[in-house]
Amino acid sequence: MKNSISISDAAIQTGLSQKQLREYEAKGFINTPFKVRCGAIQYRHYSPEQIREIKIFAKYKNQGFTLPMAASKAYAEIDQGKEDSKNE
Repeated sequence: MKNSISISDAAIQTGLSQKQLREYEAKGFINTPFKVRCGAIQYRHYSPEQIREIKIFAKYKNQGFTLPMAASKAYAEIDQGKEDSKNE
């Protein structure tokens, strides 16, 4: 959880609203962040890697792709980046 940020900071960094982040998470378009429970409340914490992935998703969403297509393209780009780093 070190270096993780709150949902409000994630919204600022990604350009998506907190509501959008929650909705896209619930629908499976973005990965579920780490959650910290404090009583009955859960707080979302996003890692730097998750922020990078959300920014890639948002890029495709902002280009006009449907949400499922934006997620598909984002995951493909993320996977390609992981493959490229393995080959270095």
